[in-house]
Amino acid sequence: MAIYSLRVQTIARSHGRSVVAAAAYRSGTRLIDQRLDMEFDFSRKEGGVAHAMILAPENAPQEFVDRERLWNAAEAADRRKDSVPAQEILIALPHELDEVQRRQLVESFARESLVARGMIADVAIHRPSHAGDDRNDHAHILVTTRNVGLAGFGKKNPEWNKREFVTEVRREWAQVLNRHLEQFAPGVAKVSELSLAEQGSDREPTEHLGPEASALERRGEATGRGDNNRDIEAQNAGLEASDRKLDREVGDAWRAGKWSQRPTDDVIQDMESVRAEMVRQRDRWRKDHDEIEVLRPISLRKFEAEMTRETYRDLQRAREREEAAKARASANGLSAKRIALWISNPSQALLKTLVRWNKDLDQIARTRRDRKRAERALEARRAWVKSDAGRVHIDNLRQPQLDAAAKARSQRRTLDRKIKRMEKRIENAERDIIRTKVAKRLGVEHLETPTDVPMTAGRGSANARRYFRFMSAHTRIEVGRMPDEDVKAALKFIQSLTPGASIPARPMKTPDLPPMSPTGGTPRAPDLPDLPDF
Repeated sequence: MAIYSLRVQTIARSHGRSVVAAAAYRSGTRLIDQRLDMEFDFSRKEGGVAHAMILAPENAPQEFVDRERLWNAAEAADRRKDSVPAQEILIALPHELDEVQRRQLVESFARESLVARGMIADVAIHRPSHAGDDRNDHAHILVTTRNVGLAGFGKKNPEWNKREFVTEVRREWAQVLNRHLEQFAPGVAKVSELSLAEQGSDREPTEHLGPEASALERRGEATGRGDNNRDIEAQNAGLEASDRKLDREVGDAWRAGKWSQRPTDDVIQDMESVRAEMVRQRDRWRKDHDEIEVLRPISLRKFEAEMTRETYRDLQRAREREEAAKARASANGLSAKRIALWISNPSQALLKTLVRWNKDLDQIARTRRDRKRAERALEARRAWVKSDAGRVHIDNLRQPQLDAAAKARSQRRTLDRKIKRMEKRIENAERDIIRTKVAKRLGVEHLETPTDVPMTAGRGSANARRYFRFMSAHTRIEVGRMPDEDVKAALKFIQSLTPGASIPARPMKTPDLPPMSPTGGTPRAPDLPDLPDF
């Protein structure tokens, strides 16, 4: 099956990166960076580059189709040392398509989603490496970050640096990819840019291995991420088996006749009760999520300051004592001018004054020695903090905070996924409830429900999916028998009602159809029209 993967990253100078070097590597060419006065030659790069091309808007200068001129112009337009002259979009390509089809796919996406926005796209399609997975076809797309006109680059486009841009591009890539899969590989399942939790899937996402862990795994060396992914894959396989078992249970119950008639109003009331419990569970998770406080660990710089704080305070106190000693001496008349006068005419000085001056001078000398000693202690402390031993000590002190923050973030992510899945289940439950109400409006006064599935099966969120699968089986068949125009009219009527209002039945004449029969999964009558999307 095709996989969905699209990542966006910046080519930032603050990270020591050059967009000219990035373009040379991705296209497998030789380029000269005029800003750095350096040559980047990757023309002998072994394999990898299947195709490279530059796609530009019609109002871009003609010389920008030259890769070296394009990216040197982008570098020249950015003057800040922390500027971002380009962004990179990395996408995984489906191995189910051949090389020509993959090229058409990437070009369509780049033109429709990037060039149409006013960006210049430098596309490089890479084949899988010899040592890696032979299905790892992918494309690197470098895009400009400034508006472009016939005169060259203009101002930065702030819209391209927003989170919404990434969200929109991810959705557009899914749409283009699904369109090409439907055209060239119709048997391949469609992809989605939504996370598994947003799709309402109980499957857990695996963790991206990265190049280092992937290389170790290929050599047969297990890694922590690899072990974690294997555990997740085993868990997902168990969930898929559970889904298949659920479908078999529905079919088996139908074939065994373990279904009984219940008033449609009672079924609707029970389904709404189960949905209300699901909402309460979601709200409890939301409350738990909000109560988890992710404390920001103290930064390394603050830890260094804390480690030297007491020594620094000692120095400050020594300086204060020295200044106080000088102030007292000054108040007692001690000054360079007075001392010079005494030396020139000792007979004018009194013995008491000399004694007092000697004490003041001694006090100043002592406080000066204390201050210098404190300065040396502070320098030694700062040197120790910067040493390997100091770093290890600080890391040991910070680790509990880092662990606590990581644990809190993990708990919040877990609850985020649970909440998204529950919201999707609530949405699906609401659709089943509305479908059942439509059936009541169309004159279905009784529904077949399973007798061996307790009505409390859906009270817990873990069994809600199973509950609604059973409870909606007959409803889907009944609504599927109705003409589309009647279903739409009933749906419009249901949507006009106030919440909690009773649903008056409107008997409808249904076409003669063969009786319901099992299909090995959820029972349905043969050749039913597609249900409206509600």
